[in-house]
Amino acid sequence: MADETVCITVRPNGPLRVEGHIVLKDADGREWDLTGKPAISLCRCGLSEKRPFCDGAHARNNWLCETVPPGNLT
Repeated sequence: MADETVCITVRPNGPLRVEGHIVLKDADGREWDLTGKPAISLCRCGLSEKRPFCDGAHARNNWLCETVPPGNLT
């Protein structure tokens, strides 16, 4: 699994789009069944009723967030 790349894209005013081999666990170590899902969108706004997944609540609530970090993180 170390050789597989996971790509996370910060969507403008929206979710985190995660693509690649994904293993998603809760705080107790239980895994979500992501069979057949090559990508998922994770809620960033905290308004989704399907957290940790995005349900589009950000758009319905006019949630805004920058997609570019201030300064240089590298």
